[in-house]
Amino acid sequence: MLNIENKVVVRFQDGRMVKGYTHDFNPNREVFHVAEAQDGGRVTEVSTILLKAVFFVKTFEGNKNHRSADDFTKESLENVPGLKVKVIFSDGEVIYGTTHGYAPERKGFFIFPADKKSNNDRVFVIRDSTDIVETWR
Repeated sequence: MLNIENKVVVRFQDGRMVKGYTHDFNPNREVFHVAEAQDGGRVTEVSTILLKAVFFVKTFEGNKNHRSADDFTKESLENVPGLKVKVIFSDGEVIYGTTHGYAPERKGFFIFPADKKSNNDRVFVIRDSTDIVETWR
């Protein structure tokens, strides 16, 4: 079996954050584990019920000067294949991108950010942490 570690930033609904590596994240499971990037790789068990989203990232540092969401609109995604989506989280954060598996009754879904300069490769959004999920073709 292939054991792939993903670099993730796990954001909780209460604002907490854990940065580290996971090899057992599965969108259909309630729990996964993160070996924290600091604290000597301490392993934390994470319950998806408490989460806002799981950000699969390029780096843990990101780019603090990079501005996202403000530059993207429905029109900027018109020629991009797939189901377009605008996610407004309960905390006000906005992400534009595409998805292949959105269904309102599911607990979550992956979004691939429209902003190719984003530090995020993909984001698993927890449906209960959103105020609005708008889709169009």
